[in-house]
Amino acid sequence: MEILTSTTPAIAAGHALGATVRDHADTPVLLMLSGGSALSLLAHVDVSAFDSRVTITTLDERFSTDPLINNFSQIEQTSFYKKAVARGVLTLSTKIGATDTLQGAGNRFEKQLRKWRDQNPEGIIIATMGIGADGHTAGIFPGEHGVDFNAEVWVVGYTVPKEVSQYTERITVTNTFLREQVHEVLVYAQSDKEELLKSLAQPGCDPHHTPACIIKKVSKATLYTDYSFRT
Repeated sequence: MEILTSTTPAIAAGHALGATVRDHADTPVLLMLSGGSALSLLAHVDVSAFDSRVTITTLDERFSTDPLINNFSQIEQTSFYKKAVARGVLTLSTKIGATDTLQGAGNRFEKQLRKWRDQNPEGIIIATMGIGADGHTAGIFPGEHGVDFNAEVWVVGYTVPKEVSQYTERITVTNTFLREQVHEVLVYAQSDKEELLKSLAQPGCDPHHTPACIIKKVSKATLYTDYSFRT
């Protein structure tokens, strides 16, 4: 994992994302976006290299029909998304329908991802990720919650207690998917996550205890932060 410190990490990460898509100009790209604080970097992405070979989806989803809660609905409202769609990008929606079940929506997302991979065996998957105050990343929260995030499945739908998150029903890619399918991750985390960032920099960082440690297991990861690791 490479660490890039900047006084404006959201801008740096946004610029890097646009450049990364541009670097794969002849390759299908699946761009998987995180919600929460990581949405702030989208305002700084140059979409001039985006076209129909790029597909946009989420990395994880909050199981809600409320557009103020659902991650894909929030992404739809960004100027980044509107400009990208105007350039012809494709989308894999994770919006929740009124009759959807948690498991059904999770299974649908997995089928969408596997279909994209089958149709684009040489395609590149790029993800944006944030780090929560509790060490969660994507929709993977500390604790097992009856889920094996290292199983063969790519997506799980599960429930966390209210004390873990106010949005209790979650759909997320698994550690297996992140390790085996994602080619590059751009991580955005501010210095208010100091203790977590220190843990992430340690060699023994364990995803079982701190889910964000999975970032160090992907093929390529760059952390953009305003926290300086120098002592």
